[in-house]
Amino acid sequence: MKQFTYILSFILMLLQFNLFIACSDDDNTVSELKLDRTAIQVKQGSEGILKIESGSGGYQFSFSAEGYAEAKYRDNLIYIQGKNYGKVVLTITDLAGNTAKLDVVIISSVLNTDTQRFVWGNMIELNKANNWGLTVEENSIALTNVLEGKQYVLSCDGDLSVGIKQNATLEILSSKEGEAPQEIILAGMEVLQVKDGLCSIIFSSADTVGELVFQQ
Repeated sequence: MKQFTYILSFILMLLQFNLFIACSDDDNTVSELKLDRTAIQVKQGSEGILKIESGSGGYQFSFSAEGYAEAKYRDNLIYIQGKNYGKVVLTITDLAGNTAKLDVVIISSVLNTDTQRFVWGNMIELNKANNWGLTVEENSIALTNVLEGKQYVLSCDGDLSVGIKQNATLEILSSKEGEAPQEIILAGMEVLQVKDGLCSIIFSSADTVGELVFQQ
């Protein structure tokens, strides 16, 4: 009976030891550093906010070039202040040495609203007889040229009221054979009210800044 008791005690000790090791391994598991997006658009003099979804704390920030933006951390959020027009990459490092990169696009605070236009690489003037037509819906705007078989669709969550928009995308569609549709996840999109009834929408990807100015 004593021998059985010793064996049982030894087995229980082994189980406790294995449980301790397993708990220790769980405690040492390091979460990857993950952000809620890969790019952000910030206007000069304004602030953009992104969330850290997972990481080990003690965050350090460095930009690929100085003078364009500043970053501060508070309550699991990163606040990015736009300083000068341009594009930089923000590298974030946590205590475990994990890193994450964020494309930061700083757009100009000065708006030129003399011409109704759509700009994405090239400029399309909207108040000229050039076969381009504009259709405005609640949360999207489509710029279409039937003769060329091309369409740009700018959309976001919510509506097109003044302010910063969430989950904005730009779709580029073509009816030409062999041209696949493109869906571009935008770094940001902001609707601005401009004088004389004009509305301006500034939007960007990680490497291109676009603008839509149209009569409401």
